[in-house]
Amino acid sequence: MKLSMVPVSLFGDIVAGKISIAEWGAHAQSRGMDGYDISIMFIPNHTATLINRLKGESQAAGIAIQPLMVCCYPDFTNPSKMERERQIDYLKRDLALVSNFGFQCIRITAGQNHPGLSIEEGAKLCTDCFARVTDTAAKYGVTLVFENHSKPGAWPLIDFSFNPEAFLAVVEKMEGLPIGVNFDTANAVACGANARELLESVIHKVWTVHLNDTATVGAWTPVSLGKGLVDFDAVFEVLARHRFDGWVCIEEASGQGWQGIDAAIAFARQHVKA
Repeated sequence: MKLSMVPVSLFGDIVAGKISIAEWGAHAQSRGMDGYDISIMFIPNHTATLINRLKGESQAAGIAIQPLMVCCYPDFTNPSKMERERQIDYLKRDLALVSNFGFQCIRITAGQNHPGLSIEEGAKLCTDCFARVTDTAAKYGVTLVFENHSKPGAWPLIDFSFNPEAFLAVVEKMEGLPIGVNFDTANAVACGANARELLESVIHKVWTVHLNDTATVGAWTPVSLGKGLVDFDAVFEVLARHRFDGWVCIEEASGQGWQGIDAAIAFARQHVKA
């Protein structure tokens, strides 16, 4: 297994330009990480000026580790057909953009839990959209991974797939698609499911893991890794038994800045050896 991280605790400062993507990548590298992750919100446009600046900053920082995963937030369960078309086009643009920086994966979501949406309808809407972006992902050499997500700051509603039944329905319908699962350990607990059983049920499709913790059930309440309700020993027992050898991506959201990031890396290294 290899280790990467998305620095949720730094999102505000990175989006505001107080911390650069290069600074984040260089810090991850200095702490012995194998890769680093970002949010699509860190790259506000696809102009040549911005792309060249970001590439130049990373080169100047001497970053040699893998740019791994970009978290994106498509709303493929939107009841409006026109809006779903927009969301498809937005994601295709994101695939082209992040491939320019060498990122290997894009984390995709099903969409919001729009009022009146049944599990069957929502699973069909989002997987129909998934199918329409796979050719673009293949063209740009980017892997798509779908997450049992909760709620990003980018949305007013929770994720459709926060309901474990909905999550499993989506995984079943995308069975024939070249899309994996990004299994989030905290959301598996926060949604009220048995995390071990939920992981076992989708392990054949798990390509990446979000190592994340929660202080509550019913909603994801960020907390330092190992300080919440997730049984990480059980998670890694399942991964080891199934010989999982993919990327483990820490989702560090404790709100403790660089100190929280370093503490999360130290915790994760108890399970993912350098």
